[in-house]
Amino acid sequence: MFTRRRLFASAAATLVGALAMTSAHAQAAPATTTAKDVAAAGPWKEGIVNLSDSSIQYFSRGQGEAIVLLPGGTLTVDYLDGLAEALAKAGHRVVGINFRGSGKSTGPSQGVTLQTFADDVVGVIRALNLGPVHVAGNDFGNRVARMIAASHPELTRSVILLAAGGKIQPQPDAAHALQVIFNPKSTQADVLAVMKFLVASPADSAKVWAKFKPSLAPGAAAVEYAAATATPLQAWWAPPGQTRYLILQGANDLIAPPENGVELQKELGPRATLVNVPGAAHLLPLEQPDITASHVIGFIRDLGRKP
Repeated sequence: MFTRRRLFASAAATLVGALAMTSAHAQAAPATTTAKDVAAAGPWKEGIVNLSDSSIQYFSRGQGEAIVLLPGGTLTVDYLDGLAEALAKAGHRVVGINFRGSGKSTGPSQGVTLQTFADDVVGVIRALNLGPVHVAGNDFGNRVARMIAASHPELTRSVILLAAGGKIQPQPDAAHALQVIFNPKSTQADVLAVMKFLVASPADSAKVWAKFKPSLAPGAAAVEYAAATATPLQAWWAPPGQTRYLILQGANDLIAPPENGVELQKELGPRATLVNVPGAAHLLPLEQPDITASHVIGFIRDLGRKP
């Protein structure tokens, strides 16, 4: 996952050079569900939306007001499954999307920007007749979420940012941890040694990594790198307009330092709600899906009460 432009470029460059290599921990696992889950949350469906120059995979569950989940860079959306399930059980239709290059999503990598990714997501929203929706993006996904708000405000009921990096850089050791995690050459021991920079409790490193690693999608690195480097910060950081924002971040996030959220709230003004979750780090939605969901649900309910 890439939280800042320079960090994205560095980590992605490492991955692009290793795309042809096989790795036991770099295979994306398909989304799974159980009969009990379906009964609790409503219908579950996997599908592909074919657009003009891309085919985008989605996973839909639940019924009600729609929330679109967008994953971090070089990841499939599967690692957000716990969050999706909690939101669906609370009465929402939750649609997780794999960006082009990850999962079964495909599309050219030439000439792409973050707007290209935003248009892919909008294509799914329109094909499924979802809009307007709440767009929830984690890490790289929150850049795309902000591009959707900037270019398609009519389809954006709100934007929910999970780890809203972009301006304040991580410390060098934290940045190095991302390069290790997303390098297919890294061993299990290498990864576990640096997971402490992504989780609130180092004791949880092995458990969190076991949930996280099936979502690694190195094939997405090239196209996401191209889009990130082609898009200036001002195009996505704090879009103008009336869209409301929830900035939800771990108070101990070393990858997307919480100062980013503070700065973004200042720029967005009263449109933004900032929540710092104590004892949480960068992988908040994976470590604490129920707590993450409770903040998202509360924010959406508050929006319904306001004129």
